[in-house]
Amino acid sequence: MSQPLNRVIPDALVRHDPNVLDNKPKMAHLVASIFAHWALIEYRLSLLLVRVLGADAAPALAMFSTLTAQHLQLGALEAAAKVALSAEEFDVFKATINVTDSVQTPRNHLAHWIWASCLELPEAMLLAEPKSAKERDREFTLALEKSEGNSINVEEMTKLNSYDAAKVRVYKETDLRRVNRDLEEASLIAFLVVVYLDGSFRGRRKLPPDVKRGISREQIFQQLYGQRLFREAWDRRKVDRKKSRQSTP
Repeated sequence: MSQPLNRVIPDALVRHDPNVLDNKPKMAHLVASIFAHWALIEYRLSLLLVRVLGADAAPALAMFSTLTAQHLQLGALEAAAKVALSAEEFDVFKATINVTDSVQTPRNHLAHWIWASCLELPEAMLLAEPKSAKERDREFTLALEKSEGNSINVEEMTKLNSYDAAKVRVYKETDLRRVNRDLEEASLIAFLVVVYLDGSFRGRRKLPPDVKRGISREQIFQQLYGQRLFREAWDRRKVDRKKSRQSTP
């Protein structure tokens, strides 16, 4: 798992470096794979809305497509699922959403944080939290504008021009491999849930008489439960449900 820089080398000199992966082809390949897997996950999540609502999905899809923020899309999808699915189906759906939520943070770091490097960690790529970077740059620029000629305090300016090491993440090849593995598994889970919520399993649609189903719904669930990330999310949800029932008077 990636670490904040202050736990690795607190006083490292961080510099912007969009080309940090130029000499790290294996890491560059992993980053590309991470983006590709996440795009497939987003696509399969959009298919879930059709599975949840069936033939009635067209108006909801039109509204869904206008929501550009991912958290709004997932909120709309969950609201539809809560109404349309049975309790057991919703648990499967919710466990899947919990999985996709749990794996997206590193991808978001790669997509939205500032790529950087430092001489002390030549084998790693650094990702700086953009809000902290903007605040640092603003304070540095204001201090520079207020200074007059030789009145510049070099020590103060150096400090202002340094990143907060707690807001910089260190990603090594092993970290990216783990992220890529989890995203690949999450993509498979999303696919299996799309199949699990097929209308033919839920009585919305009948199979043609000459078509025999090759797999049962229970078998699909067992495939889901065989995936570590889904199993952990499913077991947590069951524990939470049990605690909720026990606390209800």
